[in-house]
Amino acid sequence: MLKIFNLRKAAISIALTSASSVLLASSAWAQPTTPGYGKTLQDKTVCSFITGNNVNVRSGPGNHYKVITKLNRGDGVRATHRKGNWVAISARVYGYSPNETYKPLKGWVSNAYINGCSEDQFERWR
Repeated sequence: MLKIFNLRKAAISIALTSASSVLLASSAWAQPTTPGYGKTLQDKTVCSFITGNNVNVRSGPGNHYKVITKLNRGDGVRATHRKGNWVAISARVYGYSPNETYKPLKGWVSNAYINGCSEDQFERWR
């Protein structure tokens, strides 16, 4: 009986260790890749958010460029500049300040589907 109990205890321990490893790995997915990445990103970009659903993020500033991913209304991004009717983005934002994290995302979004986060920056990309 003691042997069965110890086997169960070991199995539970392994399961918990595996589950915590998966949780740690998934939370690390959205973490910056290098120390100081978030601070540098904040200094060189503008907090922005996506205003439509299934918005194409393209590899360049135009409809003829490849779609690299899609974003949805409310998704946070960090934008760098505008070229014509297209806005360059450099990262996807997860969470809220002061605990937000960033995942690098280099792409372009039509300025019709992106706004600045703050009141004074709301129309920046128009």
